[in-house]
Amino acid sequence: MLVLVVVLSATPAAADGIARYRISGDVLPESHAASGFYQSVVHEEAGVVTVRVEIPAVPVGTGGRGFVAARPGWVAAPPEFELPRGLSRQLKRGLDAYSRATAVLQWVSRSVQHDPEDLGPQDAGAVLRRGRGRCSGLANVATALLIEAGFKARTVSGLLVADGAVTPHRWLECQLPGAGWVATDPTIGFWVMTPSHVAFAQTVMSVPHVEVLAGGESVKGLPWLDGRPIRPDRGSQLVCRIVNERTGAELVAVLSAGSGDERRAVLDPEAEFSKLLPGDWQLVILDERRVVARRTLVLGPATAHSVVVDVRSSESS
Repeated sequence: MLVLVVVLSATPAAADGIARYRISGDVLPESHAASGFYQSVVHEEAGVVTVRVEIPAVPVGTGGRGFVAARPGWVAAPPEFELPRGLSRQLKRGLDAYSRATAVLQWVSRSVQHDPEDLGPQDAGAVLRRGRGRCSGLANVATALLIEAGFKARTVSGLLVADGAVTPHRWLECQLPGAGWVATDPTIGFWVMTPSHVAFAQTVMSVPHVEVLAGGESVKGLPWLDGRPIRPDRGSQLVCRIVNERTGAELVAVLSAGSGDERRAVLDPEAEFSKLLPGDWQLVILDERRVVARRTLVLGPATAHSVVVDVRSSESS
């Protein structure tokens, strides 16, 4: 008899989103990848490309606990730009990198209003003084504040294809320890992107022709902060452990989700999975290539499960 002890800690679930576009024009998008945003571009003919945008439902998953400041030499914040006093006080609490950067984004969402009709200058200083700005203004302010807080950050220019309209748009990416460049759109939420975003290598000055080949759902089921969705930095943890003695071929635990995420680990005597988004997962135990156990697990907030399977059968349902 094989006993699997499943220990879970979780955050709310999310779903992948995928979209495909055919874009034609003089300036075209290019392949681009960051945590939370993957874009692949295939050139069909001169001036025409097919774009696939995927928003993987995975947590940010920063590696280190401590904040690591950017090294000197990275792009600096605008001249005479500094952190507002209120934000500066928040960042002196010994926060880890993810929490520190999130605090900056949260401060921007509370202090700067997104106003698509704003006609003023969109540089970080001017938008911060007015307390309002277009998408480019919010991205510029958040980027400048992140840089001033010690992070590497950069703005990204592109398009937003939503509600039957195609509009120039701007968001940003911030480098977090252990996670690399992480994409986030300050007009939507925290560390959140959608399949409606299309990234360009240069600033989009005129809107190209865009044909939607396949639409995708935006990321759903994320937790919320200040009324906005936020992608968590940690996912569920799953531990499978053999508690009885066993000899022979090693057992392999295979954990898979409907989004295509699949993990494998040897039960020796336990297998651990981390950074899992909560939801429905299929757990299969293999003895070489033979399935000896199969279970559907629902990873929910602060839940715990234990599963008992008999490895003498060819497959357990």
